[in-house]
Amino acid sequence: MFRCLFLCALLFPALCVRGADLPPPPSTTSSATPSATPAIPATDSLARHTDDPRPPSGIPAIDSLPLNDWKIQSTRLSIPKAVALSAIFPGGGQFYGGHPVRGSFLLGLETTLFGLSLYTYLVTLPQYDRITSHYLDNANASFRLGNTSDFQGWIQNARDNGIKRIEEADLANSELAWAIGLHFYGMADALEIAHRSQGFTSPVLSVKRAMFYGLIFPGGGQLYTGNYGKFGMLWMALGAAGLSAWSRQNVVESLSQLSSDAQAEQNTSESANLDIDLVAYRKNRNEYYWAMALLYVYGVLDGMVDAALSDFDSPSRYALGPGPTPISLSVNLHF
Repeated sequence: MFRCLFLCALLFPALCVRGADLPPPPSTTSSATPSATPAIPATDSLARHTDDPRPPSGIPAIDSLPLNDWKIQSTRLSIPKAVALSAIFPGGGQFYGGHPVRGSFLLGLETTLFGLSLYTYLVTLPQYDRITSHYLDNANASFRLGNTSDFQGWIQNARDNGIKRIEEADLANSELAWAIGLHFYGMADALEIAHRSQGFTSPVLSVKRAMFYGLIFPGGGQLYTGNYGKFGMLWMALGAAGLSAWSRQNVVESLSQLSSDAQAEQNTSESANLDIDLVAYRKNRNEYYWAMALLYVYGVLDGMVDAALSDFDSPSRYALGPGPTPISLSVNLHF
């Protein structure tokens, strides 16, 4: 419980939003009078940014909207450097790309997960092994002395301690899996940050291609649309869920063997308790399988949505404007 609360306290990612000012457009000349019309002031609500990377739509109300996109980078970044920094240091690519909040989030959460898993592997599990060995030594001593009740008690203690060790190892496996997944996401996100700093482009993408790539390869739609951060996040969840399911399966097999041993010894109470734990771990394992299937479907749909919205600013696809009469509206939706 303490681990869950501590990890949830770190889950505060944020997005950095950057806005653009609006300079005045070039002045125009009136055809009715020989004098030139004064230039529109910089504060005019219909002024368009001269460096706006979006293609003009032809509708002043749309073209004059300020551009606020966290993905736009003010300076060009080195893609190899960004990825290498993220590979070496958690959040390094985000700090390099000017996203300290995301970098701090990755650094804190990865360090916590890695630290907890390594502590379990290096300290907690060896302690369980030493305790189990102590119980078995006492059981051997009791057996030599012919003390049957003490012998069975020490054996039961060794089994209980072994079950706790299995559960601790399973938790450490999940923590390490999510830490590795977060590290991969950080590298993919750094790649996207550096890639977009090379120049903001918005090509029109095919929804059918995004669906095809997503079906043949999980995250293929995200790679096609250039959302490398989403690709890394998808595979972070898929990989962590897969490794966690594998770890749960190992627990299921261990508990099944212990339950069979208890039944062979006619220890009905122990067998019943093991069967309860066995059902719980099987259910948890199956939940990870379902999560992986849902993540696969989500990846396909998300890639299709990103492709459909690739030319969202174009009025030829989505537009809402005045109709032919004063109280009517014109809606244009093209798929």
